[in-house]
Amino acid sequence: MAINSLVQVESNIETVVFSLVDILRDVPYIDFDQSLSWQGISLIMLVYVQTFLSRYVAQGRPLSGYFMVCCVVEMEWIVLAQVLAPPTIFRAPLFEAAAANKAWLSLSRTPRIDLEPMSDDVKATLQSAIIYAMQCFNDLLAQIDDIDCEPSIDTYAWETMSESLKLAAVGCIALKELDESLYGRVLLLLSRESPISDNLVQEAALKVTTVLVRSFPVLASNMATHLRRFVTSPLPLFELEFAAENKAPPPLAAAAKCLAICIELAPGDDLILSNMYSLLNYISATSKEIHESGSHVSGYLFDGVYDHGAIHSLESGLRGLSEDERRLIGISTISVVTRLALEFQMEEVTRLTVSMLLQRLRSAEPTVEAAIAYNLVDLALHATQATFVDVIRTFSSINRSANPDDPRFSNNMVLASQTRLAQDLCGRPEFYEIYLIELLTLFTDKGVAIQNLKIAHPQVKIDDMIEQLASLLLPIDVLLSREDFNAQKAPAPEVVALFRNMWFLCVLFNFTVFDDKESTAMDWLRPALGRIAVKSPAIVVEHSHDAIASDVEYNSVIRQEYAHTVISRHRACLSKYIAIRASDVRNLSPAQIIFVLAMHDMESMRSAAGLPSSLVSHFLNDSVNKHATLSACMDSVAEKVIRDCINDLNIQASQQALPKSLSSELRQLVVCSTHRIMKAREVGAKYLNRLITSFPSLMCDPALVFAILEVLTLLQRSCENEFLDEYNPVYEFHSDRTGIMLQLTDSYEVRNDILSQARRSANSWFELALGRAPMELQSTLQKYLAAHQSSSSGLDSAELGASTAEQFSKMIAPTQRQLTSLSSLSRWKMDAAKALASQIAIKGHFSGEAAGIRLASRSGLDKLELLPPQSAPLKEVNALREKLADTMEEIRKKQSSLTVNDLRRLLFRCAATLISFSHCDYDLLHYLIVMPFGVATPSAIAAGVDVWSWVISEKPEIEIILMGELLSAWSDTIQHEKGVFSTAMNYEDPFNNPIDYSPTDKEIIDRAMANARRILTPHSLVLNMLFSRLQAARYHRPAMMLLIQQLVLRSARAYKHLSTHSLAREVQFIFLLFAFETLKSSYLDAYCENTLRECIYRAAYSWFSVRPQWSYGASRIQVDADIKVLSEFLSYLHTDIVKGYPAISSLSPVQLSSRVAYLQDYASKIRTLNSPLRLLTENEIFRLSVWVNPLNDPQRSADLVSNTERNVAEVSWTGIARTMWQVDPAVAVHSAERFKIAMLREEVVKLVRSNTVECLSIPDMLPLLVGEKLDPYLRRDLKYLILWAPAPPIVASTFFEPRYNNNPLLLQYAHRVLEQHPVELTFFFIPQVVQALRYDKLGKHALIIWNMKANCYKDDAAEIEDSMKPALDAMTEKVVSSLSGDARSFYDREFSFFNEAKIDEEMAKINVDVGVYLPSNPDGVVIDIDKKSGRPLQSHAKAPFMATFKVRKERVIIDTDPDSLLGADGGGTEKRTEYDVWQQAIFKVGDDCRQDVLALQVIAMFKNIYTSVGLTLYLFPYRVTATAPGCGVIDVVPNATSRDEMGRAKVNDLLDFFIAKYGGTETVDFQKARLCFIQSMAAYSVACYILQIKDRHNGNIMIDGEGHIIHIGGVKFEPNSFKLNHEMVVLMGGRYSQGYQMFQSLTVKAFLAIRPYADQIVDTVQLMLDTGLPSFKGEPTIRRLKDRFALHLNERQAADFMMSIIRNAHENVRSTAYDEFQRVSLGLWNGHITDDIWHAYTIQIDCTVAEPKRTSTFSKYISSYIALKVLVFVTNS
Repeated sequence: MAINSLVQVESNIETVVFSLVDILRDVPYIDFDQSLSWQGISLIMLVYVQTFLSRYVAQGRPLSGYFMVCCVVEMEWIVLAQVLAPPTIFRAPLFEAAAANKAWLSLSRTPRIDLEPMSDDVKATLQSAIIYAMQCFNDLLAQIDDIDCEPSIDTYAWETMSESLKLAAVGCIALKELDESLYGRVLLLLSRESPISDNLVQEAALKVTTVLVRSFPVLASNMATHLRRFVTSPLPLFELEFAAENKAPPPLAAAAKCLAICIELAPGDDLILSNMYSLLNYISATSKEIHESGSHVSGYLFDGVYDHGAIHSLESGLRGLSEDERRLIGISTISVVTRLALEFQMEEVTRLTVSMLLQRLRSAEPTVEAAIAYNLVDLALHATQATFVDVIRTFSSINRSANPDDPRFSNNMVLASQTRLAQDLCGRPEFYEIYLIELLTLFTDKGVAIQNLKIAHPQVKIDDMIEQLASLLLPIDVLLSREDFNAQKAPAPEVVALFRNMWFLCVLFNFTVFDDKESTAMDWLRPALGRIAVKSPAIVVEHSHDAIASDVEYNSVIRQEYAHTVISRHRACLSKYIAIRASDVRNLSPAQIIFVLAMHDMESMRSAAGLPSSLVSHFLNDSVNKHATLSACMDSVAEKVIRDCINDLNIQASQQALPKSLSSELRQLVVCSTHRIMKAREVGAKYLNRLITSFPSLMCDPALVFAILEVLTLLQRSCENEFLDEYNPVYEFHSDRTGIMLQLTDSYEVRNDILSQARRSANSWFELALGRAPMELQSTLQKYLAAHQSSSSGLDSAELGASTAEQFSKMIAPTQRQLTSLSSLSRWKMDAAKALASQIAIKGHFSGEAAGIRLASRSGLDKLELLPPQSAPLKEVNALREKLADTMEEIRKKQSSLTVNDLRRLLFRCAATLISFSHCDYDLLHYLIVMPFGVATPSAIAAGVDVWSWVISEKPEIEIILMGELLSAWSDTIQHEKGVFSTAMNYEDPFNNPIDYSPTDKEIIDRAMANARRILTPHSLVLNMLFSRLQAARYHRPAMMLLIQQLVLRSARAYKHLSTHSLAREVQFIFLLFAFETLKSSYLDAYCENTLRECIYRAAYSWFSVRPQWSYGASRIQVDADIKVLSEFLSYLHTDIVKGYPAISSLSPVQLSSRVAYLQDYASKIRTLNSPLRLLTENEIFRLSVWVNPLNDPQRSADLVSNTERNVAEVSWTGIARTMWQVDPAVAVHSAERFKIAMLREEVVKLVRSNTVECLSIPDMLPLLVGEKLDPYLRRDLKYLILWAPAPPIVASTFFEPRYNNNPLLLQYAHRVLEQHPVELTFFFIPQVVQALRYDKLGKHALIIWNMKANCYKDDAAEIEDSMKPALDAMTEKVVSSLSGDARSFYDREFSFFNEAKIDEEMAKINVDVGVYLPSNPDGVVIDIDKKSGRPLQSHAKAPFMATFKVRKERVIIDTDPDSLLGADGGGTEKRTEYDVWQQAIFKVGDDCRQDVLALQVIAMFKNIYTSVGLTLYLFPYRVTATAPGCGVIDVVPNATSRDEMGRAKVNDLLDFFIAKYGGTETVDFQKARLCFIQSMAAYSVACYILQIKDRHNGNIMIDGEGHIIHIGGVKFEPNSFKLNHEMVVLMGGRYSQGYQMFQSLTVKAFLAIRPYADQIVDTVQLMLDTGLPSFKGEPTIRRLKDRFALHLNERQAADFMMSIIRNAHENVRSTAYDEFQRVSLGLWNGHITDDIWHAYTIQIDCTVAEPKRTSTFSKYISSYIALKVLVFVTNS
């Protein structure tokens, strides 16, 4: 078929030839300068052309017309040659140049193929091409003759001439006609008269000769003779410098090859030998010794008889030549003879050539010696073993006999040849050991000879000889460096002895001692010895008796006489290495000194190369171990080697360059740690333990983990052998899985000791690895457990390795901080057995499923027992791709109907398919990453992490690709602000959110918790995986480290997008830990390191850019996890140092010097950043410690004592504030809240006022700018208020106060803020805004009418007008008059409706208009009224009555589906539904409700605070609306009973009431109700304390249907505690019960939660100060209110303060007396004593100032009480 295809090509040759010749004819006449017109060419095009041309110039091939000609000529002969050359089958595809060379080579080896007869036109065209080629050659030759210098490079003269010769030759071959001009030109070029002496042209002439001779064999004889004369001519092109070249010059090699072909094709017998003899005679004739001595060296005849005439004939022909020319002829002839011998590949010819060259080698001058030695190497590489041995022994003999007076000593080309022979000895592995023994023997002999010489002649200088001896290490190094030669494995005793001798001599002559201070000519020696050490076998072998000890002591290579003269230096060197053993070193003999130093030097070099296991081999011999002094020194050396090894490996690990061989070495050390010999076992175990504890991430290597587990199993089997076959111990135990074999002692006691130690060590290593890379380790352990493919039963079913793997596979990793915290807090031991079983089962299931699909695709049913095919059916794979693509599209569109389990199955199927492939399917891998990220729920990411870990474990070669996809998906979450990079859940002031009058809803808290975890957990899961991947990659995978560095850098730079939600604390600081670990594990130049570090620091500071936060919810586990991660982060800060590796830069030294200076200052900058960050972190830990242990329980964790803050001088706070300001002004502002340092706050205020522009985005900075009063000097900075971010409404409302002097800019800002906030939020603060109108001189308000009417009078009876009544009336009139249309209609309906609400008989007349609402319930619409529900209430108020309305409200329902892919993990869709509720309302007349409004308003604010921190502290801020002076509407607390009503129902105490209503104390209903009581009691206790809610008589204390306590009534801002009586404590379970502890804890947390918002709460009250409410006593009221927050105390002090308040409340005398009164009253008088008695009694006991008008009433109450006591006494009598 190949011939047919070539014939088909030949049939079109006419077209090819004509086209090429036409191109060739036109090329010389193209005027390139005129053809290029630069007019109209753009600058970009010019730059492109310049760049294009400069690339050719840079490569030495400038683009010009000459270059075109050369290329066209070359193209012509290449096409013709490919057509003519016989077909050749190549295994690999050929590039263009390779194809041309192959075609030419084919023509030189075989004749051209026969083609169909050519037409006359084709022949004429080919002849024209030949003529053109020769004319081109001749023209160029003539041009060169006319110039006096070499032609310019851009003329391509030599290249064009060479290609012209080839074109002519190929044309002749095509025509089968030899062109005489070509033949003559070739003969001339290959002669001494050649007009050209260029290598390229003459090499081309030789190649042309080769193909011509092959196609025209008649030329062979003449050309052989001609070429023989040519190669024996003293031509300059044959000159060769063997010191620099690795091969003969190309013309000489081409001439030899051409000559070989000519000899082969020439007619005649024995032409090969005759030509070889003829050339060998030239070598003899050119010998220098012949001419100097006048003697004659015989020539060779065919039969081996010397021909004296031949040599005389040659001598006569050489007489006219100079010595240099004769030498050149000899050298070139040697090379040609060698090339011919290699071409002929005849053993007889090779042996003859080697023999002749070896004879000449001994007497040749240096240059000829170099040529002979060089060519002998080539011959030896292809010779038989006997010839090879002759050559290397001759080299050794010459090297051995060298002396300082011999010229070979200084220019020893024999040594170079020995080195080249070692280097080129590829393909002849059978010669490796032979040559090694020869070299080692030579080294030993020379070393001994040097010692003997020095002993015999002490005055002789041997430094040069020692240096020459060292040079022999070069060929040894080169030979041992071959990858396929492992001399250290199973060496023969002879080899071991030779290596030992070599190392002893190296130590003796100080080859292993290096001076690091200065560079010398012997610097090559250190790396060479290092490589030799790697391949050296152990110099101590396990023998019986004293063989090794005696060999060391009486070693023949160490001459004692010489050693004693130099040993002092060696002894001092050893004493320096092991100073602790200096006294023992003095007692060692010289031989022992040499031995210990050899051990040190050899093992130090091996350990530096990552091969530490051979150290154990030095302790295998009993004779050495029993020598106490020697053994002690060896122990110290071993310790030093271990220490130095770890130091070296630390440096390599920091550069991600840990040797890959370390894994196998560690496995070997695992085996060594079980050695029969105790000393070797101890050293191996110590070395292994030190390495693993120093580099825990080494345990990420599956091979090492498998080895440890298998060794445990094998040791278990060896111990069981005692019971299975007591009298036949088994000595060898083998693991098929790992290839490990243990040789153990027959002592079962020793075996058990080895097993115990191995198990203890394995447990500690696995625990260490579990803390660093848990996912990596557990994935490996799961793989080990799942790898058991053979079923086992009986005794084989119990394996210690598998048990250990199972133990640690289900262990909770320290990085799983929440599970770790739960485990530590719980009384029961926890593990992850469920995850282990699930992982193994699901991996096995889907692996089997994928294998089943592949098995089903196999044709036939006769091979079902074999493994399934590795490639899955294409149809199935395509279907999987389509399914993945469709699912991904549905996920993007939020339309997926899949469940979480569906996604998990899909991912595992994809992974199983991917694992089964021998290659990487990039589409499947892409979907494997993006699908979990697309769903972005914890369950989806958890499934993704499981799948990714599985794929990496099974196919580690695609880890880089997978991590690249992961980096891309992670970056997408940054770009699209998802997960931890989402700002949707950022911290927000609780008063920026709507504040409603409704009870605390735990469902809202739970939903917020679930939503936060749904958003934040995915990144946390991925980070845990990345932590493990980092540990696995940190030592020797720079590509992985680069991806991780990019991920860290991108994430850190997005610090402004990091979530500030309190639940994001853990994941954010996990990321910072990961970032610092990445930085610590990376080898970066100083600039890159500092860039990454600065980004990490900024990301860390970003967490502190918001107000200090508590943890969300009541999870102690979460807080404990937060504290753990913060503590770890703090330890990183303490140990963070700038490495400052040299900068990698292309800058000039001058430019780089400034950069270096900058980097030197960077370390101090980092220290400046580090200190404040440590302060902030310690404070965060301290705050969380208080939060998790509010009662300061000593059984819980203790508070962190901030050493950093304690050591900060007061004056240093100014610098700290400025540092934080430079990082982020928000950090500085909020730090003033963290640290109660006056100087810090003052400095922050100064920074705010001097850098106002930087504060515009931070609302919390505005109070610091304006201060308590408006500073006149701040007016210029107030202009920025128009750009300032909105503050909470209450803060904005304070700007209406007189202290700010009605500043227009502040008022404008306040208006803008109130307008920007949602209406429902602004509406909440309407009472304060209305009061602010009191100071509004500019008349800018238009507000809610209800509140304006209620504030027109100061008294309940609407008799005393407020000073702002005219303004309110005017504003009301203005608002009402501006209404029209629907708005006016709504106003009329609303106010007319509630003006009609009078009394029962009138209620029947009321018509409910559509769209009206209760003033107390504006979020609902009144649709009906219970016209019979009106009833008057008993009260000291004038006319209260209650009515019931049906109100239609709207609520949001979250539709969740735990199985849905998009709705799982707390997700879902919101739905708004309407519902009707009967709402009771109390209408009061003649009673000022504004005081109740204020109290409930503050309570509602408390509720928002508690909800914002996720505390289920129950408050019910029912709505009270003041509608007119002395009038108001009050919501009735539904389904609630007052304590007074309980008394009337004969219920003695709360516990009896709860038991009666909810069941016994052990029932779930009771315990739920008690929990509700505790949660509400804690919330109301804090509210009562802060607001000093008084009149806590039983009518004002309600218990709702769920058990919550609800306080109703007014507020008085006077010093007082809250009510906590005995029956409340009893209901909680008693003073020392869990319930009471919970109450105290919740109370303290509630107090801690509201303290940060004290200013806004105080502002809310202060704005109402001028209302004239009876509770207000002026400014002292506000001061006392603020003092109750204890803002001067830190968190722990505040917690202790609140505990004292609780104790005071419980032990309060007034409460005790009041309880006694209740007990007596309820027990004896059925509750008929009115509520007014208790009310008055409480007032009197409280020692408050009673109002005068109530004095008489109080006296009556006292009289009644005395009568009651008398009645009790009589009754008891």
